[in-house]
Amino acid sequence: MKRKTGLAGSLAAVLTLGTLLAGCGADKPNEGGTALQTPDGDNLLSFTYYNFSDGWQPAAWGETVTTKWIQENKDVSITYVPTNGNAKQKFNTMYASGDLSDVISLGPGPELDRMVSEEQLVALDPYLDKYPNLKKSAGDQILNINRSSDGKLYMIPDWYVPGDHLNGNGGYAINRKIYSEMGSPKLETLADFESYLRSVKEKYPDMIPLEVGNPYAIKMMYSAFKENSSPYFVSRMLYPDGNELKPITEDPAFKEFILYASQLFRDKLMTQDVFTQKTDQMVEKLSQGKVAVALEANLSGRARVPNSILRAQDPDGGYEFIWPIHKEGLDKNKIYVNYTGREGGGKIVITKKAKDPERIFAFLDWATSDEGQAVLWFGPPGFLWDDKDENGIPIPNEKYMSMDKAELDKLHISDNMMAGNATWVDMAKVSRENLLPEDQRDFQTTQQLNVAWKTSMDMTAFANTDPQGDSEEGIILQSAQDIFDQAFSRMIYAKSDEEVLSILKKADEDMKNAGFQKVIDFVQEKWQDNLKKMDGN
Repeated sequence: MKRKTGLAGSLAAVLTLGTLLAGCGADKPNEGGTALQTPDGDNLLSFTYYNFSDGWQPAAWGETVTTKWIQENKDVSITYVPTNGNAKQKFNTMYASGDLSDVISLGPGPELDRMVSEEQLVALDPYLDKYPNLKKSAGDQILNINRSSDGKLYMIPDWYVPGDHLNGNGGYAINRKIYSEMGSPKLETLADFESYLRSVKEKYPDMIPLEVGNPYAIKMMYSAFKENSSPYFVSRMLYPDGNELKPITEDPAFKEFILYASQLFRDKLMTQDVFTQKTDQMVEKLSQGKVAVALEANLSGRARVPNSILRAQDPDGGYEFIWPIHKEGLDKNKIYVNYTGREGGGKIVITKKAKDPERIFAFLDWATSDEGQAVLWFGPPGFLWDDKDENGIPIPNEKYMSMDKAELDKLHISDNMMAGNATWVDMAKVSRENLLPEDQRDFQTTQQLNVAWKTSMDMTAFANTDPQGDSEEGIILQSAQDIFDQAFSRMIYAKSDEEVLSILKKADEDMKNAGFQKVIDFVQEKWQDNLKKMDGN
């Protein structure tokens, strides 16, 4: 799951579409402000915060209704350190000068590894039981997968996915009107799918039978050819054969997949500008109703506005997710077009520059609690909501109902979200949607609930298994990636099955010659280590 951007936008956008996410139950003793106070009575906790992302530009702390409430009620003030448009360079400058911020939010990579290896971070284990929200919400497995090689936990996961829930936004969606006009045929197997696309092409020559938003969307079709697999393996260019990892170029299922995809492309059943189009071009096609079937990793989000436009024109129009296509003979309930990493895409660390790391942890622990998530995501109680329903879901109040949505958007209610619990957010979405009439429910949430979340595979065992870019394995990986990416596009463009197989064979040889086996060996070891961590060993 991608950090922050995959789930968190402005609250106004979410609320406007009827997806008011919600908090749960009554506040707990551990979630109160007392945990954030100092013994000497100086209650204000002030610390600096650096987000390793040039795209994260929240309003200054205390300038939004959310952060002002936290500052006044939880006695916390945060100073954001700007990236100056170059997060990596700014980080290196801070590191070289010995002037790291108190808290840093970043993803896995050399910067994180460097801070751990050079002992610049505060180990969090001593705080886990004293402030138990993170431990309770995330669970041991997620915390263990985030432990460093020395066995210590240095990071609070951001947008982790606890419990049994799996998230995902992608899949196949049909144009409801076209599908109905075609007689609503069975769409389950690859043969069904290809037959439908060919029929659409014949009956609607101006229609795009299958719209794939980008090259990754093509790779999503790999899931149709093998049970208990996911497009993740195509992206990583490897696959598990029992307990052993092998190059994806040797996978019989990949061979079947690439032949099928290439056939669809050269028969003009698939988007012809897949390697060059921009996202907004795909969305425009969807909005105009020119697509019979769409496939994309964030389709529940991309098709949301187009669906609203088409249904406004015709109640029978719009889009609807279908269960992922599968090869004849496979169990459709073991086909995974999405995948989830429970570990959290972001990592929040407390550096040894912090004067009071325990109080900072206490605040971040509160932030990931039910109360903290509700306040950070929906704003404080008494502003847009006053009460909660019987399920603990905040109920929009009259102020929200009467507020101009453009003005609401300007409030940036959820811009300062941190320590996000993706399961909490998703389940709150579902609870809120269930309070609405069916025709008012949000397209994205309903498609996720009905199909996308149910067709996501847990890939947590492969968390943090990428080699660092400047390592031997990292350099080999980049070379192998270049070989594979070029071969992939050439296979899609190929004029015959024979050409596809020739390109595949050459790519396999070139990747081996580049030393790709060393990358596989590296990932194999990390993968097995992760399995042990997840088992608590």
